Amino acid sequence: PDYRRRMYNSNIINKIVEKLEEGLAEVQGLVEGEEGAAERQLRSVLEELSVSCARYSSITRGAGSGPGIGKTKLDKERMKLCQRDIESVGNMARNLKALVTKHSFKDRYKTAQSYLQKLKFLIEDPQHSLPDVFIWVISNGKRTAYQRIPARDLIYSIVDEESGRHCGRVFTMFLKLPGKKGLGPSGWAIQCKLQIFMWLGLIKHKKNFVNGLTKGYEISHEIRSAERPRAMPPSVIHYTSKFSFQLRAYMYQARSLIGSDASGLSDPFARVIVGEYCKTTQVIDETLSPTWDELLVFDEILIYGTKEEIKNDPLTIIIEIFDQDKVGKSEFIGRALAKPHVKLLEEPYEKPEFPPSLEWYEISRGPEHAGELLATFELLQIASSVRDRTELPELPPHKENLHTPHLPGEPESGPLLPVPRGIRPTLAKYRIEVLFWGLRDLKRVHLMTVDKPRVDIECAGHILYSSVIQNAKKNPNFSTPVKFLELELPEQELYRPPLTIRCVDCRSFGRFTLVGTHMINSIHKYMFTPLTKREREAEERKRSLQQLQNEDGNEVQPPQNVPLNNMANGGIMVKENAPLLNKETIIVNYGTNQISAKDIKTETNRKRKQSVEEFDEDDENRDWWTKYFASVEAMIEESKEKRKEKQLQLTNCSLPIHVDSVSTQHSPVADNKMNKAKLGQSAAAKIVAKLSPKSVRRKVDKTAKMKIYPSELECQPVFNGFSEWLLTFELYRGKKTGDDVEDENRIVGIFKGAIKVYKWPLPKDVEDHTIMGLDP
Repeated sequence: PDYRRRMYNSNIINKIVEKLEEGLAEVQGLVEGEEGAAERQLRSVLEELSVSCARYSSITRGAGSGPGIGKTKLDKERMKLCQRDIESVGNMARNLKALVTKHSFKDRYKTAQSYLQKLKFLIEDPQHSLPDVFIWVISNGKRTAYQRIPARDLIYSIVDEESGRHCGRVFTMFLKLPGKKGLGPSGWAIQCKLQIFMWLGLIKHKKNFVNGLTKGYEISHEIRSAERPRAMPPSVIHYTSKFSFQLRAYMYQARSLIGSDASGLSDPFARVIVGEYCKTTQVIDETLSPTWDELLVFDEILIYGTKEEIKNDPLTIIIEIFDQDKVGKSEFIGRALAKPHVKLLEEPYEKPEFPPSLEWYEISRGPEHAGELLATFELLQIASSVRDRTELPELPPHKENLHTPHLPGEPESGPLLPVPRGIRPTLAKYRIEVLFWGLRDLKRVHLMTVDKPRVDIECAGHILYSSVIQNAKKNPNFSTPVKFLELELPEQELYRPPLTIRCVDCRSFGRFTLVGTHMINSIHKYMFTPLTKREREAEERKRSLQQLQNEDGNEVQPPQNVPLNNMANGGIMVKENAPLLNKETIIVNYGTNQISAKDIKTETNRKRKQSVEEFDEDDENRDWWTKYFASVEAMIEESKEKRKEKQLQLTNCSLPIHVDSVSTQHSPVADNKMNKAKLGQSAAAKIVAKLSPKSVRRKVDKTAKMKIYPSELECQPVFNGFSEWLLTFELYRGKKTGDDVEDENRIVGIFKGAIKVYKWPLPKDVEDHTIMGLDP
């Protein structure tokens, strides 16, 4: 019977799953990036999923009456199930795309993950098809390594979606140990790397097997007669097109590696594998974020194929990270795969393509994430003659008195070459200042309480140690709170190393037990730029101007009772808070008539009566509700005034300034003469009445008001969300699972402190002394 349809069906669903998985991984990577980018990417992923599901339906329904149909009832029922479920997923993905918003992003992303799990369940067919293919490596009559390839990965079909992922192309395969040896830590390392070309299909399709071969080979008699059904496939393919290249591996640093030693740290080194060549970096002791800053040069690598194919699909580079143990074999930490930037001989070595920028590569160990590698790789074509090889970019000068330490069983390398200046990040001197405040809620470790904890801050291979808390139960705070560390860090945000916070318990006999860790992926959010004296003054001026514009009653008016000739140089006099004349002052002899003693006595009686009234209306006799409603009314009036001012500013496009209608063109001397001439006794009496305290008839509301906010205090900027000035870092122990409930159980304590990273030395005119560890 023909079982191809079972494999074709699985291949189509598998390609949909791979595309969806890749898209969701990109979405996850954009969550902490630009605002709105993750939502846009999720919408495009869901749109692509709905299109792929529609394509699946059209292919399977069109092939329903063709060859290769399953003969069993289970095949027909499974096809109905797959069509129904995939159509349902496509429709739901189309509907979900319209519901993706900023606030609902997390739930929509989880829903998309459920679609992925549903499709993964449909990949494997419950019935057998063709048997799998086994590849064995045999040494001295013993099977040392193997790999198992499902037949559906090699099957060929004229429909591209139905073909296997490894069919008709050269791919790299890693062989593993047989039996139980291949499980667990012993199976993480690569036993054998194999580049292989495989094709599985019908005899009538045999002519298509050469389509996926790398071009540049000599067309032999077997390849010419490939269309003939009984012709034998070629046993050897002879390549006439081959080129020599130089590979440069720029190994800068790694971060968030897995701790392999008992202390929770590692002594990592990297091994770069290209074809049959291999080179190793130096070993960095006791760190999870090593900075190698090393250039590995592979002088002459022979690659077969045409230049175009080498440029479009270069060879795969394998980078393996190990922890060097002084006794025994090095322990495998993780592996990363990379593709180099190819420069052909006729291409110029210039920007923007060359020199390449450093990139982050994911390091994995088995199915789990094991860290990230910051590196880049160049594949430079070299001429066949030695004379023409001067066109290669010049290598950087080697580091003084440093050689790559060779590992046992490997040849000794030459001097250590650093990553050149055009590729390596631009470094600057920084200071990391840490306020070690205290530790809270520490749980037991190995059934023992944590009595003498210490906190270590690691960044770019440098470690800052806190003081040891002598008794965490009595006093969980540190005795020496402020410490700092000076180091060189990249100025570009992308290349900044992570910050690792570790808490260890100092036990008897010099033993240190790891309590928990907290990983900060980037120190960018703790970067601090201190203000110079000039910048601080400009900031204060800007703030005072904004306060002036936002104040209640933005209209700046001169005092009404003061002539405009008192405003020198056209300036505006702001109304003073204190009166120019004291209340007790009695104005006499202001004009032609004098005020008699009777008027003075009347004025004194009136003031006494007014003071008694004010005492009766004092705050002590007012209840809380009176003050509250008076405050509410004041707030409403204030909001109305602000609304009016905003409307005025929108209409006038400037701050409205009201001045008196008196012209300012006259000189003060002319005004005095005119006033003396025109003002008679009646006018003088009016002025006296206007300036005299007798004219004050308006009753001033002296009710003490409170400040009322329109929303919660947490939402007010002045209260800073009720957050304390100390930062809280949760310390984790154990493996991260992604489940919120289980991850909460991993918390073993809390570290309270503050971190600031700033350039050092500080500018000379900086006034902010708090960043230098002084008491604010």
